[in-house]
Amino acid sequence: MILLALAAWAQDAPPPGECLPGEELLDGTSWLKALSLDLRGELPSLEEYEAVAAGEPVQTYIDGWLDTEAFADQVVRYHSSLVWPNVSDIRLLSNRQRLISTGGIYWRYLVAPHYRGGPIQCGDWPAETGPDGELVLVEDENGWVQEGWVWVNPYWDPENPVKVCAFEAQEALVSPLGTVCNTYDSRYDQYCGCGPELQWCDTPSLGHVQEDGYQAPVHRSIARDVELRIKRVIQEDLPYTDILTSRTAFVNGPLVHFYRHNLWTPAHVRFNEVPVDPELLPDLAFTDEDTWVPVELGPEQSGILTSPLYLMKYQTHRARANRFYNAFLCQPFQPPDGGVEGVDDPDPSLDLSTRAGCKYCHAILEPAGAHWARWTPYGAGYLDPTGFPVASDDCHWCASTGESCSTECREFYVVDPLTSEEHPYVGMLRSYEFLEGRHYANAQLGPTHLVNTTVADGRLPRCVARRTAEWLLGRNTDSRDADWIEGLADGFRTSGFDYGTLVRDIVTSDNYRRVR
Repeated sequence: MILLALAAWAQDAPPPGECLPGEELLDGTSWLKALSLDLRGELPSLEEYEAVAAGEPVQTYIDGWLDTEAFADQVVRYHSSLVWPNVSDIRLLSNRQRLISTGGIYWRYLVAPHYRGGPIQCGDWPAETGPDGELVLVEDENGWVQEGWVWVNPYWDPENPVKVCAFEAQEALVSPLGTVCNTYDSRYDQYCGCGPELQWCDTPSLGHVQEDGYQAPVHRSIARDVELRIKRVIQEDLPYTDILTSRTAFVNGPLVHFYRHNLWTPAHVRFNEVPVDPELLPDLAFTDEDTWVPVELGPEQSGILTSPLYLMKYQTHRARANRFYNAFLCQPFQPPDGGVEGVDDPDPSLDLSTRAGCKYCHAILEPAGAHWARWTPYGAGYLDPTGFPVASDDCHWCASTGESCSTECREFYVVDPLTSEEHPYVGMLRSYEFLEGRHYANAQLGPTHLVNTTVADGRLPRCVARRTAEWLLGRNTDSRDADWIEGLADGFRTSGFDYGTLVRDIVTSDNYRRVR
């Protein structure tokens, strides 16, 4: 009989993670616990439990909790699952700009051969200069030369001077050879050093003020900027869409230092043009990592979608569009159920939007990616139309004549066509290659245009409602939830995209009180 009963129960039981239609709602204290964990990340207090057990309505707590910093932090954590804010594996400066410390003296191992003739540091003695200000050098049996060291107050700990090899401690902005010393080109010029306070150079792990050196504080700050943008929208009750379109960003000491001093000495990421004029940045020291100041960015900016974090994390236009479609439109790019066909074409087109086997996704993905056409791939710089026209006469000329093309032409324009398919695009920005003329507006208007379009057609509010419901329910929604999700999206739109209203509608629903 027991086995028969279990079998009968199993036939009526819902799939894992779902509830029977007639399941009772959570009682007051259980609902209170679920709400507190979701909205504050902590258990209710004993006093709160006792009040609800004595008959106080649970709903009286919801509005107060939605106004707390703890709720804003919960929303930030949830959005981290959407944008994956970790760029710690991306080198911001060239290894040639890295200082190492040997015997308590700072020097650059990879640049030393251009200064001293070999991979050696300076001598362990105070530097001396000749009658014309030149460094006094001592030559060894290999023909290598050494200078002495000087005391420098470094940007990472200005109160505690360190010994720095005199070549590395040079402060000139322009060398006698005409090299601008705070750029990548300076790595081969013996008259270029690390600048005042060593501000153009990277550091190793320092072991005191910044235990993890230069790059980790900047990486953390790039991620924290996005968190603060999201938190501002929640705490100031701004429309949720501001997360994706606002021009307000946040900077601290490491970011101010990076924007002012390190933009022209990159590793493999390009940041120019920067989102904010370095001259308008607040006066913060590199060590002011916990001091944050809001700044207004240029009109081309579009919330977190053009933040350094997002652009560095997703380094191509396709990747940027793909993440937006996944996270904010609930439209992942996936092959059809029958699989991809036509991928064995012996002569495939370079145009992915028409290539057999690829066009299923790329006919949508390529025009969507064009919204980021003005942002550098593999970097976070903005290609201003004034300096980077869609079609460049100079790049077309060098590509057509065989003359040497500039770095900008090689990096951002079509100058070396692989097949005849690319010939019509020679001299054009790579991000416009194979783009239909009707999609040029996407590139001109940027990601804000994509956000506004998907707000107007309902995809964005519907997806935000669905993603938020899944976060709070702890399960995926399906077709049986469609009407409920649509109702949530309608309320979200009607509220002016107030995220607190959306969350309130979810946590006061019967669905939330059943699925716990």
